[in-house]
Amino acid sequence: SNSQFGCPPEAWETIMVRTGGTPKRIGWNADFPKGLSRLIKHPVWLSRQCPIPCQESHTYEDWDELRLANNITLVPDGPQEVTCTNSNTNGRQSNVIAMGGRQIRDYFQSHYKEYMLDRSPPATLEAAMQSTLKMNYEWAMRLGAMPHEARLFSGLQDRQEIWDYASAFMGRSGIMRFQPWIARDVEEYVAVRSGLPLDVPYDAIHVRRGDKLETDGKHFVTKYWVEREEQGLVSRIVSTFRQNEADKPKDYIPFTQYLSQFDDIDCHAEGKPRIVYVSTDDPTEVRNEVSQLPKDSEGNTLLTKDACHKFQFVFSPFEQSLGFHIKTGNVKADCEERYARSVAGVADLMILAKSDLFVGEYNSNWGRLVRTFRLRMNNDAKLTAGVSPVVERRIKIAWGPKKPGPPGW
Repeated sequence: SNSQFGCPPEAWETIMVRTGGTPKRIGWNADFPKGLSRLIKHPVWLSRQCPIPCQESHTYEDWDELRLANNITLVPDGPQEVTCTNSNTNGRQSNVIAMGGRQIRDYFQSHYKEYMLDRSPPATLEAAMQSTLKMNYEWAMRLGAMPHEARLFSGLQDRQEIWDYASAFMGRSGIMRFQPWIARDVEEYVAVRSGLPLDVPYDAIHVRRGDKLETDGKHFVTKYWVEREEQGLVSRIVSTFRQNEADKPKDYIPFTQYLSQFDDIDCHAEGKPRIVYVSTDDPTEVRNEVSQLPKDSEGNTLLTKDACHKFQFVFSPFEQSLGFHIKTGNVKADCEERYARSVAGVADLMILAKSDLFVGEYNSNWGRLVRTFRLRMNNDAKLTAGVSPVVERRIKIAWGPKKPGPPGW
């Protein structure tokens, strides 16, 4: 299928065997986008409409071998470029650095991160021509900033404001624009399958567990339960988690911690319940946690018996058999089911991004991506009053780091 993101109907070449019948598939549509372009619409301004370089001299396997051999973090030389000749551009040569997602992050961390944060004024005119201020101004302009926005970006001093402004640039520039077939099928998924009322406000919670709790989140999980032991809220911390006793520690942050983020928010007038969409890779356990919480006479969930917030939960309809992550599940070889997973994942992302309030955490790539979609550039007139250059749609962090770091991190 040439893409891990699966196959929409347009990916197939078909013929009509008989009038009014179902089209018969006869092979792949050779002109249909492959790779990440199956999911994301590649902005033509980003590559200046240039074709993929060196297609005749280098295969995917060649590039992958070069990627693995490259020392991305080597300083000061950095990763090695490959020079190759393009037969489809009249022999024009291209310099190419082969990277995967992990290598791009490492390269950014070791080479460009400090450049983007450096706001040191140049000492001379000659230095000004090569200064990081000039580099950041030009970078912002290439992402579609207006001149005054680029000047503002190059002058920002606060680290988080720099990253947030960069994220807002990215969101506005169209770098993360989905392909039309993805947009079409996501819209249908949300309308037909999500179970979410589309004519009323709603909040959203993302609960990421799985492998993240064995790596990035382990420290925070342990810290959470140790603090509750010190407060006398749980029994002695033991090495084996997921005990049957209700007061023993688990190997995850409980769902009640996410619900407690609503405590400092005004309750709905007349006792109306909050509609909350729940996206999680541990739906069985989260549903079990919800079932153990108190309910009112109308079946609404309460965090405690005396709490004023009432909740009606809508769980993501994502089919667990598809696997929540791209390397899991039983459908890696099934193109249609991989596409179904892609559509369900993007639908979840859009529902989370468009919610009135989002509750999640930044240990998860998903939580950080949701935040990127919830940022927008502030009104120019307001900037003169000294307010933040970026507006963030309301977010509550249930646990872990309170700041997300650079975009895409």
